[in-house]
Amino acid sequence: MKRAAVAMFSLIVFLGAYDLSGRIGMGLGFTPDVYQESAGEIITLPVVDLAVTRIGLNPNLVLEPTFQFTVRNANDNTSIHLAMSGLVNFLLKGHQKTNLYGKAGLGFLFYSPGGGAESEFGFNLPFGFGLEHFISEHFSLNLAALSGFTFISNPPEGGDTFMEVKFGNAKPFAFYLVWYY
Repeated sequence: MKRAAVAMFSLIVFLGAYDLSGRIGMGLGFTPDVYQESAGEIITLPVVDLAVTRIGLNPNLVLEPTFQFTVRNANDNTSIHLAMSGLVNFLLKGHQKTNLYGKAGLGFLFYSPGGGAESEFGFNLPFGFGLEHFISEHFSLNLAALSGFTFISNPPEGGDTFMEVKFGNAKPFAFYLVWYY
């Protein structure tokens, strides 16, 4: 069993991928909602609500701080979603211009549903996968699929508890373009 684990780790470490060692990238993207907030809402194109920085630490490890800010106005009710996360990307498979990453990290969030409802604060432990494809030496398209655990103070249902644990993510997918310099 030990030999299999060492062999698998060695295979992952020595895969040929697009090397990001010492490179820094910045990008913008969007995170579509999982569900439509109101039945009467017109479906529109998503807006840019995600800012990403990618820092290549070595060929197999990338640090990715993200900042997400979404404001929605539906039926005269304005809601605000703010999230900041620090993700670590581990290279799982690399092939010429495409990298497949495992992602894990820590994040903080704030959600205000509007309409006089109480705001939620919390932190999350996101994990998932990411795919990065390089269009050129300086531009890449990224897709991330994240789930995880979210710990929320003052949940909307109230009751006797001041902490709620959720599995999943309100915005599990992210699409973004990154420019490396």
